[in-house]
Amino acid sequence: MQKPHLELRIEPQRIAPGESALLTWETRNANEVRIEPNIGTVDLTGRIKFFPDETTTYGVTAEGPGGRTTKSIRVEVVGDRSTEISVEDMTGLSLAEQFSKSVRPVFFVFDSAELSQEAQSTLDENIRWLSRLENNRLSFVLEGHADERGSEEYNLALGDMRAQVVKEYLVAKGIDLSRITTISLGEERPFETGTTEEAYALNRRTHFSISDAP
Repeated sequence: MQKPHLELRIEPQRIAPGESALLTWETRNANEVRIEPNIGTVDLTGRIKFFPDETTTYGVTAEGPGGRTTKSIRVEVVGDRSTEISVEDMTGLSLAEQFSKSVRPVFFVFDSAELSQEAQSTLDENIRWLSRLENNRLSFVLEGHADERGSEEYNLALGDMRAQVVKEYLVAKGIDLSRITTISLGEERPFETGTTEEAYALNRRTHFSISDAP
């Protein structure tokens, strides 16, 4: 039996903080493909969009009757996200638009509410913005989401766990609990429609939305 054949590419290979990179893979002679970190099992051929906060190496493993093939590919994040958006960049933007640009969602692996290292890094950057003097009275909502697999009741519970674990992380890092509201939307509002593993990965998230601007 032939060993699985695996081809990878990521475009672009260098990005600025906050930008995305598209990973594409193709396989032959494989019956399972996994991507790490934090993605898990995916389609045998496909693509997925990443929003890394720092230079990241992704490992892709294809397994089949003939064995296993593993390859890695790296996307370089150039610069520090803390300087990504200058005061000039924010000129003319409403507070809600500034919030949307600066405070990013975090994503989870399938059937999990555990924060990955990448999610914690994203949350640390969010905390820096939320803790600025001009922002530290803003209230916001943590929306917990799930992909469509599982029952409606289960996904609502999973979405709630994802919102709660983010809240606990923020509070432990000094964000005032009174600023935070949590809700679960389960599978109700997908970030990306579709039934591929790539769409599911983007829908397993906790999303931040501003609730008021004192």
